[in-house]
Amino acid sequence: MIQLMPMPAGAVTLTAVNDTLLPLEDSTMPTRMGGEYYVPYSVFSTLGVSASSEESVLSMSANGETLSFSLNEGYVYDQNLNSYDTPAYSLNGTVYVPVRLCCGKFGLGYSTISVAGETVLRVTDGSAQSDSSFAASKSGEIESAINTYLGISDSGQSDPSNPNAPSNQQTPETPAEPPIPEVEEEPEQKPANVYLAFYGAPNTNTPDILDALQSAGRQATFFLPVDTSTWVDDTVRRIVAEGHTPALLLDADSQTDPETLTASLAAANDRLTLLTGVSARIVSNKDGCTALTEAQRDALVGAGYRLWDAALDSGDETQSAARAYATTAQYFASTSATLVVRLHHSRATAQTVQSLTAYMSRQGIPSSRITLSTTPINGASDIR
Repeated sequence: MIQLMPMPAGAVTLTAVNDTLLPLEDSTMPTRMGGEYYVPYSVFSTLGVSASSEESVLSMSANGETLSFSLNEGYVYDQNLNSYDTPAYSLNGTVYVPVRLCCGKFGLGYSTISVAGETVLRVTDGSAQSDSSFAASKSGEIESAINTYLGISDSGQSDPSNPNAPSNQQTPETPAEPPIPEVEEEPEQKPANVYLAFYGAPNTNTPDILDALQSAGRQATFFLPVDTSTWVDDTVRRIVAEGHTPALLLDADSQTDPETLTASLAAANDRLTLLTGVSARIVSNKDGCTALTEAQRDALVGAGYRLWDAALDSGDETQSAARAYATTAQYFASTSATLVVRLHHSRATAQTVQSLTAYMSRQGIPSSRITLSTTPINGASDIR
């Protein structure tokens, strides 16, 4: 039996197998893609599911059932050659497989439960205690695991040596943060249109962001770095497949040769076309297009690219989701201009998107993805 409770987008999520809590690490944390829960295939190995890999095909078997996942071709089929629409993905140096499909084929169950305010994705084989008993017995262990992951000591202070430690942990010497601004629900003004633009390389947070956009019925633009080694190929494919605009992000200054800029864009487009069948003509620069020289801009425009700048940064990369949402919505209430809002791929981004798009729906604020026919916004702005 599958018991499913909603998993908060972007939340820290733990994994449990029967009555054992697995180590909490970025490289093994559950993720969501296309509305499906995914975990590393090794989670099922602890429940008697054998796994082997040959020529980029992962085969999993138990109880006379087999699932074969082709990572290169993106297909999955069972021992009777029945195919399924939830392929495996390569993430964080391991293969992630769909929980629902694997549990259904191998006679296992799964649930998402709330324990001590945190979400636990639990996979069981029928020999474990109930979810309620598990929650009661593991609350202390889960709290300790979360604190260790976030770099918080028993005294409540952050550990600066831990890369997962939140940047806004307070110390006695640090002044208190200003209060989160109140969101105006009956604003006198609102933007004429909003372009939601995501800057940076896709990562394990991006599937939750895509889920949030899909739930809200909104389309956006994703500025991918021209360094394609930072891309997650399957996520790039999903971005395009779900109707979002793929765009390219330069990291250039006034000393960068114009020919180097156009060559880097051409190389990135070769990779994008190979993955998705489409190329990108929308371009932004990390430090803004106004940081480019006239010669650089002329070279890019002459090569057929259209230059865009974000006018407003949501703050989701450095702030909590609640603060990023509130400050962005507060700005929305102060303008009737068309805005390009810069977002990122941080842990706070999916929840920021959920809250912001819900606010936009309440206020009747439209949004669009950037297209080649749209007039570019690429000049200096008084709201930068």
